[in-house]
Amino acid sequence: MNQSVKKLALLAFAFTLAFVSACTPDAAETPADEARSPETTDAPEPAKPETPAEPETIDPLGKYDPVIHMTTARFERDGVVYPPGDSIDNNVWYRAYEELLGVKLTNNFVSSDTPDVRLQKMAVTIASGELPDVIEVNPRELQMLVQADMIEDLTDEWEKYASPFLKEVRSSGGRDFAMEAATINGKLMAIPEGGGSIDSSPMIWVRTDWLKNVGLEPPKTMQDVFAIAESFTKNDPDKNGKDDTFGLALNMNVYDGFAGIEGFMSGFHAYPYTKDNLTMWVKDGSGKLVYGSVQPEVKTALQKLNEMFSAGLIDPEIAVKNGTQVAESVTSGKIGLYFGEFWNASWPLAELKNRDANADWMPYPLVSVDGVPAKPVVFKASPDRYYAVKKGYEHPEALIKMLNLYYEKIYGTNQEPEKYHTLKDVEVNGEKKNIQVFGSAVVRGGLRDNNLQAHLQVTEALKNNDPSRLKPEFKGYYDQIAGYRAGTNPGGWWQERTFGEGGAFDIINQYRQGDLALINAFYGTPTETMTQVGATLQQLELEVFTKVIMGAAPIDDFDKYVADWAKLGGDKITQEVNDWFASVQ
Repeated sequence: MNQSVKKLALLAFAFTLAFVSACTPDAAETPADEARSPETTDAPEPAKPETPAEPETIDPLGKYDPVIHMTTARFERDGVVYPPGDSIDNNVWYRAYEELLGVKLTNNFVSSDTPDVRLQKMAVTIASGELPDVIEVNPRELQMLVQADMIEDLTDEWEKYASPFLKEVRSSGGRDFAMEAATINGKLMAIPEGGGSIDSSPMIWVRTDWLKNVGLEPPKTMQDVFAIAESFTKNDPDKNGKDDTFGLALNMNVYDGFAGIEGFMSGFHAYPYTKDNLTMWVKDGSGKLVYGSVQPEVKTALQKLNEMFSAGLIDPEIAVKNGTQVAESVTSGKIGLYFGEFWNASWPLAELKNRDANADWMPYPLVSVDGVPAKPVVFKASPDRYYAVKKGYEHPEALIKMLNLYYEKIYGTNQEPEKYHTLKDVEVNGEKKNIQVFGSAVVRGGLRDNNLQAHLQVTEALKNNDPSRLKPEFKGYYDQIAGYRAGTNPGGWWQERTFGEGGAFDIINQYRQGDLALINAFYGTPTETMTQVGATLQQLELEVFTKVIMGAAPIDDFDKYVADWAKLGGDKITQEVNDWFASVQ
C-alpha cells in the first residue's frame, strides 16, 4: 500500500480528514550581486550577454506522438441512447481524443449515475487508492483527495496549456467563483465543470392538455399549484374514466433537477438544499450566513407537502422511486405537474411526446404563497463536479488539452456541433432520433449564459425568419424548432420548449430581467467539518424530510432535526462557513 493510500485509510479510520492548512512559503529572494567598485581599473571586460532563449511555444491542441494512455471512470445516466455501434467505451469523443490529441482512453469502470450508486462506488474507489488517471469528483470527494495528497496540482498546467479561448471564457462575466472553489491553499487542484450559471434555476412544468381538460389556467400563485394538483388527481384529467393519476411528482432523492422539492420550497420563501456536500446558505438579518434547510419557512412548506400527500395528490411510492422511475410515471401519462429545470423537455418529456403526440407540457415561472415574488435558487455558485488528475500521472496537462478540444469543437471558431454535440436524424430501431453526444466527453464545460443567448438569438431569428447570423450551434436549434413548427420535425418539440418563445429559457430570462435569482452565498469547497460529517447530516435531512412529507413522522420532528443537525456538527459548520465568508469579503 503506498503512502497516500495509507494516509487516506488512517484519516478515514479516525473520521477526521484535516485540512492541509500550511501553505508553502515563497522562496526568499536572492540578493543581487553588489556592483564592482568603479575604482577598479583592471577588471576584465564584461562578458557579452547570452542571447535570450526563445520562449517555449505550446500548442493547446498539440497531439502526442506516440499516443499516450489514460484511464478514467464513467457514471452513466439510465436510459442514455448512443448512435448505432457506439457506447460509453467507444464514441465520437473517445475517437477524437485519440485521433486529434493522441490520447487513448480506457474506462476503468462504468457505473450508474444515480446518486446512491455513484456515491458508494466513489467511496470504494477513493478508499482503495486505485484512482483512474482522470476522474470526475464532487466537492467532498475533491476535498478528501486533496487532504490525502492523491491528486495533482494543476496550477502550472492551466497557465501553460489552457487555450486563449478557454481562458477568455473563464474570465468573462467577472469573478470566477468556480475556479476559486477549485483553488485550495493557493493551488488549482481540479478543473470545475461549471458553476454560477442561472441555468439551474427551478421552474414549474405543467401538462397543458390536462389543464384544458379540467378547465384550469396556468399557475400564478402557489394556491393555483395546489388546486391544479388536486384536479389532476381527482378529476380524470386524461379522460380515460379511471382514477389512475397523481397531481404532483416527487422522487426519493428529495433534491433533484427533475421532480425535486426546491421550486416548491421557494414558493414558501424557503431555501433548503443538500446534495453531494453542496449545501445552500443564505444571509440572515444580521448579515451572517445560515443554512437554508434549518430555517422555519422549511417547516411550513413540509407541512403543506404532507397535507398534499395525505390527500393522495402525490404518488405514495415516493420513498422508493428514483428519478428514472418517476420519469416512467410521467412518460406513461400518470403525472401532470412537477418542479424541475430547463433540461426536462429533452428528458423525460420528449419521450412522452414520442409516445403520445397529443400530450403537451409547458414550463412556468415559480409562484409564491403571498404577494412577495418567489426566488429561484442558484445552488451552484460553486460547481458540484470537478475533474481531477491522479497524483503521479505523467501527463496531467492532457486534461487541459481535452478541455481545450471540447471548447473548440462545441463553441470555438472550428466548432462542429452537428458532430460533437447533437447528431440529427439518426436511425435507431427503425426510428429517426436526434442524439445528444456531448455527454460522452470525459471533460466538459459551458459558456456563461450560452443557453440564454441561444434562446434570445434563436427566437429573434424565428420572428424574422432569418437565421443567417446564428452560429452553427444556435442554427441547429433554429432548424429543429422551425421544422417542428412546420410539422415536418416532431422531434423538435423539446427544442421548442427549451429555447423557443414561452420555453424554459424564456422563464429564465424573466428571472434575470426581474433580478429574482437567489445565489448560494457559500461557494467555497467543503469545510473541515463538512468533510467529516456532511454525508451523515445529508442522510439525516433526507430521512426526516421524507418521513414528514409521508406522515411517517410528525411535523414537529423538523424541530428535532434542527437541534440534531446543530449538535452533530451543524453549529461548527456554521462557524466555519462564516469564517470563510469573512475571509472573502
